[in-house]
Amino acid sequence: MLDAKTVECGTGHPVGGVCPFGLPTPLPVYCDRSLEGFASVFPAAGSRTASVEMTPARLVEITGAVCVDICVMPDPV
Repeated sequence: MLDAKTVECGTGHPVGGVCPFGLPTPLPVYCDRSLEGFASVFPAAGSRTASVEMTPARLVEITGAVCVDICVMPDPV
């Protein structure tokens, strides 16, 4: 994990408000495939108190994200 100062210097956004778009330099963006199951997602929008609503497909489109399996849900017991 990066410390807060490094995150803000690299993204231009404080921890808790790092958004996947509007970055000062290109960074890879990854979206977990589990987001595809939601009608809307609310990514941070540059501050701890701001977000935007969009479809997961739109988020992938505007960020150029790569969809990956990061979050693996356990099987129900």
